[in-house]
Amino acid sequence: MSIKHLVEYLAFKVAAGIVRLLPLHVVQRTGAALGEFVYGAFGFRRAVTLDNLRHAFPEKSPAELEGIARASFRSVGTAFFELLWFPRLTDSSLRRLFVYENAEFVLDLLKQGKGIIMVAAHFGNWELTALAFSVYTGVPLNVIAKTQSNKLVNASIAKRRTRFGNVLIPMGISVRDLVRALEQGKAVGIVPDQSAPKESVPIEFFGRPVPTHQGPAVFSLKMGAPLIATFPARQPDGSYKGRFVRIPTDDLGNYTEETMIELTKRHVKLTEDAIREHPDQWMWMHKRWKHAAARPGLVEGTLRE
Repeated sequence: MSIKHLVEYLAFKVAAGIVRLLPLHVVQRTGAALGEFVYGAFGFRRAVTLDNLRHAFPEKSPAELEGIARASFRSVGTAFFELLWFPRLTDSSLRRLFVYENAEFVLDLLKQGKGIIMVAAHFGNWELTALAFSVYTGVPLNVIAKTQSNKLVNASIAKRRTRFGNVLIPMGISVRDLVRALEQGKAVGIVPDQSAPKESVPIEFFGRPVPTHQGPAVFSLKMGAPLIATFPARQPDGSYKGRFVRIPTDDLGNYTEETMIELTKRHVKLTEDAIREHPDQWMWMHKRWKHAAARPGLVEGTLRE
């Protein structure tokens, strides 16, 4: 192990140890303050964020866009500190913090025996969304997750992610394990809203065609697994509220490239709708449009991606 990774791990453990001693409302405020600091200190990410927002909301004023940008950083900071606090979560405390209004809907779908695919986004607290799924349904969620390069930090994060029985499927070997999970009638969680390879199918997202992960649509259509979406939003009091929505597939028939594209459009549209309702809760600092197709009429004079 490198010295760099050891220092990172020690810093993570110290921060996590301190956070675990604090009440949740203090944890959330501290995370938001950290996000505000990062917004001011890291000019490149701030520039990416503002450029993304200018393209997504050309009708908004610079002051409005900066307000959303700052709030987005605060939201991500809050989510990170909540992740550090996860070891203190119990079934009952999670239910007080996070409310799913229709968890029985998921159980009815699972009775079909084809598994389900749940799409979410880097919105609100996506890590907490996965934990709440297993608590409210009593069913482990098989989550496709990126493995961190620092093995010690990765192990600490994985322990938090699997606290209520969820299973991690590492990216790279995810296809085989995903297929097996669906064949066994299990639930799979995918967060497909970040940048996809250049060769991926371009789908319009906030007015710009951009390569988009097609896995959720491909596996839903090929394996007959219901596709659902959820985008729980953080409430003013720091709690979360969410619902599950089934994405219709009955009119699409069997898998073809055309039906795959149409189904991908449907879940991307739901993602965009959720973000438009709460733009401050999405991860705008990610270079989501770095492979976006050039299109006339885009905002001039902004950061090149």
